[in-house]
Order: sequence, then C-alpha cells, then structure tokens
Amino acid sequence: MFIIFASLFSCNKTSSKKEIQVVRDTLKITKIKANYIEIKLNSKSKKAVENWVEYQKMDEFIVQYHNISLTDAIFNSNELSELAQQMKDSIRIENFKTPSVKIRLNVLHNETLRLADMATIPKISQLEVQKENENILNAYSALNLKINNIISQENLNKELLEFIDQVSSSSNTNQLLYETNDSIKK
Repeated sequence: MFIIFASLFSCNKTSSKKEIQVVRDTLKITKIKANYIEIKLNSKSKKAVENWVEYQKMDEFIVQYHNISLTDAIFNSNELSELAQQMKDSIRIENFKTPSVKIRLNVLHNETLRLADMATIPKISQLEVQKENENILNAYSALNLKINNIISQENLNKELLEFIDQVSSSSNTNQLLYETNDSIKK
C-alpha cells in the first residue's frame, strides 16, 4: 500500500513540475507588442545629448522593450529602473534642468519601478505587464518630445536673435546711407 501511495505521489510531483515548466516556457515565448507612438530625438537633439552618458545607456537599453517577452520584461525591469534613476539624477544639460523635464524623468522612473514591483507579484497577467510596458515607452517618448521641443525652441530663439541682429545692422546701414545722401544734397 505504501508503494502505491509513493508512486502516486511521485507522479503528481512530476506532473506539477511539467506544468511549471510549461508556464515558464509560455512566458518566454509570449512577446509583448507595445501599442504606443514612438518619438525619437531629432538630429539636433541627438547632438545635444551625445555627452549625456546615462541618457545614452537608457536609450540603448529601452530598445528591447519595443518587442520583448513577458519574462524578459520582468527580468530586466530592475536594471531598467536603475537606468531611469541614474538618468534622472544626472541631468547634464543646463536647459534640461527644468521642472517640465524633471517631471517627465520622474514619471519614467516611477513607471519602471512599477514594472519592477510586478516581478514580486506571483500571478501577474500578461495584460498588466503589457500595459506597464506601454506606459514606460510612452513616458520615454514624452521625455524625447520634451527634449526635441526644448532644442527646437533654443534654435528658434537663436535664429530670431540672428535675424534681429541682421535687421538692426541693415537698418543702421540704411540710416547711414540716408544720412550720407541727405548731407550730400545739402
């Protein structure tokens, strides 16, 4: 009788191991396809952040989250949140030390922390991980959009000042010509 009970118990144990393995394999295979609008830095913005090492690391790392498995998304979430923290703490460009950029960095960091917390939840659904992944990518795109806007505004201000200088010098030249012509006539 003991032998029958032991063999039944060992069969059940093997069965549960197989179920766990199937669940793990399913998570590895299941890819998260993010549904979001990707905003990348324009060429002038890329040049502005080229020496911001922490941004560059985050930019390289976050690419994998565009199409990632559930397991990898959760497994890499701690590293992602650390990169977001480092980027938030290391703003290298003076014009980016504004509340609007800091808010976007905080939102990105909070979203990465939320994904990292999901790794501790035993029964997390694919939909919840997918939604959080989209939140992270949207937060990163919002940061890129803000950086693009700041750099565009800087360039616009620079061009405007150059134009004003040209018009000023042109006006001064015209004024001098007018005064010279006026004095010649007298």
